[in-house]
Amino acid sequence: MYWKSWQTRRLWAACLSIMVILLSVVWLVWPSNQPDSSSIVNPIRVLTNTVVHNLENGHADLLLTDAPIRGQLTSWSQETGIGLKVVFPDGTMIYDSDDSSVRHIHPRFELDYTLRISDSEPSYYHLAFPLLDAGSKSFVGYAQFAVPASVVASAFPSSDLPLYVPWALLSLALLTLLYLFFSIGRRVQHDWVEPVAGLKPYAEAILKGNYEQRAEWTSDNEVGELYAVFDLMREEIRNLHMQQAAHSQSHKELISNLSHDLKTPLATIKAYIDAIREGICPDLPSVMAYLEVVHANTSKMTVLVDDLLLHALRDLEQIAVHPIEQYSAPTLEPILRAMAHYIRTMGVRCQEPSAIPNVLVVIDAIRIEQVLSNLVTNALKHTEPGDTIRLAVEEHSETSCLQIIVSDTGSGISPQDMPFIFDRYYQGSVLQRTASQPTERHGVGLGLSICKYIMEAHGGTISFHSQQQQGTTFYLTLPLS
Repeated sequence: MYWKSWQTRRLWAACLSIMVILLSVVWLVWPSNQPDSSSIVNPIRVLTNTVVHNLENGHADLLLTDAPIRGQLTSWSQETGIGLKVVFPDGTMIYDSDDSSVRHIHPRFELDYTLRISDSEPSYYHLAFPLLDAGSKSFVGYAQFAVPASVVASAFPSSDLPLYVPWALLSLALLTLLYLFFSIGRRVQHDWVEPVAGLKPYAEAILKGNYEQRAEWTSDNEVGELYAVFDLMREEIRNLHMQQAAHSQSHKELISNLSHDLKTPLATIKAYIDAIREGICPDLPSVMAYLEVVHANTSKMTVLVDDLLLHALRDLEQIAVHPIEQYSAPTLEPILRAMAHYIRTMGVRCQEPSAIPNVLVVIDAIRIEQVLSNLVTNALKHTEPGDTIRLAVEEHSETSCLQIIVSDTGSGISPQDMPFIFDRYYQGSVLQRTASQPTERHGVGLGLSICKYIMEAHGGTISFHSQQQQGTTFYLTLPLS
């Protein structure tokens, strides 16, 4: 069960319980179950109606002289518990059920024309009714009644049931909130605190370098998702650690290969220079031949150092590629002409482009020359005297791009090397034309990786097609401006 749905139901239950508590408190505090003044006057009228009727039918005057009437009023007062005072308009009190010694009052100030409840215990409702003569309808006096509150309350329905209901609802709501409090606490402890604490050993294992300990949780809820994400993080850290280890190993291999590749030409250069210094060369042609060997090995070392520098700049993201908008023909023509001359000096035929499309491209000429130089150098490694390297430039209007092609008729790239030739440090096999065994590898495996980086910085691509013993073709694609 997901925590969100479970929490939503508990939240609704808590809100409902709080609403019930508030309504119950309002029910208990609000005096809605107590009768108001207007509803109390009516029962008092009913209780005293007979006495008022008798007094209005001439008995008020008889109270001064007729003892039986006074006795009837006294008996009625004792039976009902209702006090009575009869007062003439001038304030003369002609009857008092309490036998008070007061015989004269001020009607304006001492009679209760509106309902009043006393503070005594038990409490009484005090109310005065005017007396009108039944025949003449003239005002003849006042009847002041003191009605016990218990007598008035007996005239209303019992309120025990309404008072019991809010107390019951209040108790039920409080018990519900108490249950929700403990159930949520237990659920948080069991479903969140303990599982999250259970991640601690796995996190410690990762800190110690143990990336194989899987964090598993079988519940299909948020905690299960947390464990799944944590395990994905562990797997990602493990992969990054493996990549870092592989990268570190590649760096070590790079240094080892570079040391080997630099050692051989350095030893050759030193040997030939020592020979020249010792006078082994008898004439100038011999010296020039020795210097040619020194120059070739120096060029090889220059290529290796340039690749290493570009590799370091790439890792630091500092390879400066600054493409600018310019026409392709005047930019590419001197580069391709120099490449063609270099190819011919190596004893390989070169087929130059008959025409270069003159279109606007955004290009960094220096970096594109580095890419072409690297591709030509690789082509020379796979070719022999008599082979051909073709340089071409084509415009593809349907895809709005300019394509530079470098192809050779050499030994080609072996199928097992094709997926990895753009990977850093990867060194493919250089096959001989007449043997299936690979010859010694050259370079440190950085050239094509740097070429790919430079082309992508131009917003272009680099791709190839190759067949063993038939040759390889590289395609450099640049978007038109």
